[in-house]
Amino acid sequence: MAGYDVVIGKIRGTGQAAARVADGLRGAKCSATVPAGDAGMPGARCVGKLATVKQTLQDREQEYERRLDAHASNMAKAADLYSSREDAAKADLSVPVQPTGGRKPV
Repeated sequence: MAGYDVVIGKIRGTGQAAARVADGLRGAKCSATVPAGDAGMPGARCVGKLATVKQTLQDREQEYERRLDAHASNMAKAADLYSSREDAAKADLSVPVQPTGGRKPV
């Protein structure tokens, strides 16, 4: 219709893939591999840097997860919206045309 085709299943699949990636990131917790505390080197200059690296990784993980969750939600909503409008469009097109006025069609 209208010169384009919306593939609802692909839209929904894209959202589901984003949700799986977000779940994978939540499960991986790469930031957890950065040692906490003094990393066996009390007083070393790297202690503060390790804490900064760990916090930065945690922040980035959370941001990626949030953005992927939002994308997944948006794709699900889009698929639902397109699907409901597609059903309505099909219903509109399937209604027989009724003649107007007093003349009967030939």
